[in-house]
Amino acid sequence: MQKEILVRDDPIPGFAGLVRAGPLLFTAGCDGYRDIVDNRIDPQLSGNAAAQSIHSYRKIERLLANAGAKPSSVARIDHFTSSQDWLEIRSVIRAQVFGRPAPHASTGVAAKMAGINMLTTAAIAAADASDHLVILGGDVFGTPRIATAVKVGPLIFLSGVRGIVDPRDGSRIDEETPAAFPAQVGLCYEMIGEALQRCGLSGERVVRVDTYARDRNRLPEERALRAKIASSMAAVSSMMALPLGMRGEVEITVIAAANGHPTKTLTGPRGEVQAVSAGGFVFIGACAGALDSETGSVRSDLAGQIGEQIDLAIAALDARLTKMDSDLSRLVRLEVYLRDIYAERLFLEKAAPLLSASPPVLLIAGAELEGINEVQLCGIAV
Repeated sequence: MQKEILVRDDPIPGFAGLVRAGPLLFTAGCDGYRDIVDNRIDPQLSGNAAAQSIHSYRKIERLLANAGAKPSSVARIDHFTSSQDWLEIRSVIRAQVFGRPAPHASTGVAAKMAGINMLTTAAIAAADASDHLVILGGDVFGTPRIATAVKVGPLIFLSGVRGIVDPRDGSRIDEETPAAFPAQVGLCYEMIGEALQRCGLSGERVVRVDTYARDRNRLPEERALRAKIASSMAAVSSMMALPLGMRGEVEITVIAAANGHPTKTLTGPRGEVQAVSAGGFVFIGACAGALDSETGSVRSDLAGQIGEQIDLAIAALDARLTKMDSDLSRLVRLEVYLRDIYAERLFLEKAAPLLSASPPVLLIAGAELEGINEVQLCGIAV
């Protein structure tokens, strides 16, 4: 599968703004506080959720237009916000740009944002509108504004789900109790399993799982629960703690490979899945800055050493790609999670010499990471 950079140096100099890989288009993260055309930060947008939502979504629209694609071709949008308190405002703007219900899967969590930025979004879309198929409407997850499952080419994208209310019978799950977390995680995977089944898929078809939790101390618990109740999902994963806002202890979303597309996995020293390939794409799981990917041990000497951790995370990413018969030049999307969002400049300085010859799109967000990790990278390549 070929990678084609359709937009470069916009919105991040030295990196891609829009990449095409086979049937899919990938946009860079689009910030709400930047001008749609020249990317300059506009101080007048401070505190204006509606205006920033318009800027972020319209930037996605503008990038996709370079491939002749429209917002209706989007299959998945990732949202990182300063708060979920203005979710209704964002939903109204999304409907204006993408339609109602929006024909895409979606995740939405709060994160550490830089300066006055209130919203960063990134999209994955169909290069050919006829290849975009909504398999399941939002009723499956109780999300009428967006779709539950969307298929493009070899991949199926599921919306993020929070296990607070069972949409099948309206029953509510524990909240703000010691039992709330495992109960909500259990319902999340139960609903994901049902959605997959309705798509004609089993858990074995899942290639990537993203978990966002309020409390980073409970991330190991989520990992253990997944191994127990969703053991068939031999997928790469990204896990981080984010102030989810609104209600719920956890949000989980998955990407699956359609039937007929064989998968290949790369496992690490402790049996963890480090990479999965399917349908011409390679999914790289979390490359943590303080974790030695060859031994699986924590590098305690790197505590607080953001520069060294960036180097180690990129090296781990490179090594996994090589083992999956790919390389850094074939990255189409790179997600960068930083404990300190203001370390973005340092990351760009270090990554540019290694990636700028054939850059991916970047999605950068601030998050609470496990242990002493200062950075975590997740990638999609061809």
